[in-house]
Amino acid sequence: MSLSPELRQAYEDSKIPFIQGGGAISAREAALQPWRVFLEINSKCSLRCPTCTKGDETGYEHLTGIMDPDLMERILDKIASENPNAIVFCYGNSEPFLHPRLPECIASIKRRGLNAQMSTNLNFVRRLDDLLAANPDFIIISLSGFTQDVYQRGHAGGDIEKVKANMRLIAEANAKIGQRIKIAVNYHVYNDNMHELPMMKEFTSNLGLEFFSSFARAISMENAIQYCRLHDPQATPFEVQDGRPDWNVALPPSGKIYQDAMKRLVIPPTEAREMYKSIPLSDCCPVGAGGMFTFIRHDGKTSMCACVADRRITVGDYLDTTPEQMIDQRQGHAICKQCLKYRTNLYFHIVDHEKWTP
Repeated sequence: MSLSPELRQAYEDSKIPFIQGGGAISAREAALQPWRVFLEINSKCSLRCPTCTKGDETGYEHLTGIMDPDLMERILDKIASENPNAIVFCYGNSEPFLHPRLPECIASIKRRGLNAQMSTNLNFVRRLDDLLAANPDFIIISLSGFTQDVYQRGHAGGDIEKVKANMRLIAEANAKIGQRIKIAVNYHVYNDNMHELPMMKEFTSNLGLEFFSSFARAISMENAIQYCRLHDPQATPFEVQDGRPDWNVALPPSGKIYQDAMKRLVIPPTEAREMYKSIPLSDCCPVGAGGMFTFIRHDGKTSMCACVADRRITVGDYLDTTPEQMIDQRQGHAICKQCLKYRTNLYFHIVDHEKWTP
């Protein structure tokens, strides 16, 4: 299946705001299908962060498991054939260190010449020497405080002292190999934790690790849409479409845990419409499945976009679906329509340095 000339042009036009956003997406990255692949080698997480669907899974359809090794190898072959320069992230709202063979997963990515990256909450580590020997291109340590009282607000269920201890371990392991691996802390900034940023920055620097910060954002598309609808007096229902669930019934309303988390954000998703009001509305989005960002679940299914968590929101098996078919399946999807309306696709992916750099 190939896209119609009209849809292809609309799709290309939809890339322009992302290219002009001032972040990592240039015309080169925008042309890659995919550019970044989220490979859910395992779907379990050790924390219950409130901005994520892991914080409250009530009403959502989730599935916990580990990707079959043979399936992973075939998926990596397809990724490499579609884009040999792709970045592969070994996580997806999950904790990669929970996978018992994480080093082997990294090694499989690297054997194909792909860029291997991972993000971890670092509350649990194992086989650090093996992991670093597999030569990942980038390891990000995500956290949101220096003391337990502040940290646990964003990283619920975590222990910042364990994280610090594991930071020492990974820094020491990397030092033994000449600091060959790029490892950085990403400090998630909320409106009540900025005062602890300097302490964590100094701690990180003393260990020889890199440090950067970013404003915390809502990272669940379904929750973000429901939150925006809750605060929109002119909210409209999800369109009911043949062959798909009625999302007005299937998706839970925005829960208290999530609503309280949104109050901590410097920029909640409800501000996206105002932030991006100068960008014309589009009925296309270039960052979902088949586009720049592709999210492959541990069972081989492809999520409609990298920001949805519900297992019912998929566009088929990755191995059996072309990028064009993925784009066609999500075009006009009821959830996409609400996302585009509230500009949450721009909120999730455009880096506006004036608004998003702490």
